[in-house]
Amino acid sequence: MRIVITGGLGFIGLNLAGYIRRNHPGTSLIAIDWNENSLTAGQTIFDQIYNCCFVCPEALPAYRDADVIVHLAGCSTVQESITDPTFCHENNVNRTHVLLEHLRQDKISAKLIFASTGGAIVGNKETPIRESDPPNPLSPYGATKLAVEGMLAAYAATYGMNNTSLRFANVYGPNSACHQGVVARFCRACLGDGVLRVNGDGHQSRDFIHARDVSRAVMSVISEDARGIYNIGTGIGTSVRDLAALFQKIAGDFSARVRIEHAPMLPGEVLHNVCDITRIRNRCSFRPLIDLETGIRQTLEWFRTGTAGRTAINAVVAE
Repeated sequence: MRIVITGGLGFIGLNLAGYIRRNHPGTSLIAIDWNENSLTAGQTIFDQIYNCCFVCPEALPAYRDADVIVHLAGCSTVQESITDPTFCHENNVNRTHVLLEHLRQDKISAKLIFASTGGAIVGNKETPIRESDPPNPLSPYGATKLAVEGMLAAYAATYGMNNTSLRFANVYGPNSACHQGVVARFCRACLGDGVLRVNGDGHQSRDFIHARDVSRAVMSVISEDARGIYNIGTGIGTSVRDLAALFQKIAGDFSARVRIEHAPMLPGEVLHNVCDITRIRNRCSFRPLIDLETGIRQTLEWFRTGTAGRTAINAVVAE
């Protein structure tokens, strides 16, 4: 099998590639990513790397013989989209449309899996988010993800393309040194000034899923040829306040300086983001395996030793 991963040198891309290398030997892995910071790590696991935008002319030949394209590239944070909505729209919507047109016009039959989001699309919802919930994006980021989901559905219906949108919850895990998620931020804080900065009162809830479980979900979607939209999470909500308390407990083993400070809520931030994973469980028999405390201990240990003492990919494969 030949799998092309756009954004392959990013946080989720490296974890996914490491998981595939360990569990699906013989798979040909191609990364397309303009991130130069992870080139060294990527060279130890990918068969080929295109260090450029995923729709630049030199990258387009990579798709020709692909069996699966996992599309992770693009603007990935709410705050980035609020600061520069035009850049976010260009990266997420316009360039993905160019990719879809290339696949259509070149008659490339690869399965396309798009990394989407539930919380940013549906908006505030106190009960677990379902794929059928009406959209109400609160940020340009959520709006761009919704737009791409719409394009994928339209191209599947009109041209018979094999498209799937996976709405990831809050993904955390190794290889997240530059990731802006709250778990990565708390890991850096534990090893830095010790201040866990909680936006608002900390009662906002999140569904935290380990990157290895996300990788398992992606491969289950490939093996079952699942199509449409699926939530990928744990189905368990954890408040940011409780997450910070868990970090205090874990980090207390090696640092007594860790403390919680509160900051104002950020614009565009949803209050509750917990996934209903019934659909992916029924369709692909997927269930997450890594509980939050175990996952955080692993991730914090990677921050302590992985980036300095081991390559990023070895940290993934060794798990």
